[in-house]
Amino acid sequence: MKVNQLQELITNSVQGAIDHYKLTANDQNPDWAGFKSEVTNKIFRDIQQNVEYEALKNKLDILFTYEQRYLTLIKDFKEEIKFANTLQEDLRKERAKFFSETLHEVSSTLTNAQIESSVASKWIQDLVLTYTTSLDLSSNLIDENTLDTIGKIREMAQAGNASIGLTEHNEQPK
Repeated sequence: MKVNQLQELITNSVQGAIDHYKLTANDQNPDWAGFKSEVTNKIFRDIQQNVEYEALKNKLDILFTYEQRYLTLIKDFKEEIKFANTLQEDLRKERAKFFSETLHEVSSTLTNAQIESSVASKWIQDLVLTYTTSLDLSSNLIDENTLDTIGKIREMAQAGNASIGLTEHNEQPK
């Protein structure tokens, strides 16, 4: 019901009550039109506040249900999320260690073994290329797994199926 329709309904109801009890301007109040308008407006404001409160309450209930569903999904996928995070963290550490320590050790070993500088340089370049390619491939696989997990969470959230636990995707029953 629209605001204008609601106000018209209230006005008609107040007028109906006045007509029913046969109240007139001579009864108790000389400013009858102002009184009638004041009563109508008061009733309208009270109803409007109640309607607005109910609409807000309904929206908050929907939001609460939505957030509760996502929280349940996050709890259900907690181990997968931790696993993906650990894989990504380990890969970053491995990449950093390779360039900060391992590469320096290999270079020192080649120098100590008195390998010709041009051969050692070529060998190190090939090692860096091969190793970074391997790390990039691992990173892509981790990203793909992470995106698959996110996709599952989104599908379950959209389906409203937050009650499914880890048993559907590789864990022991709870």
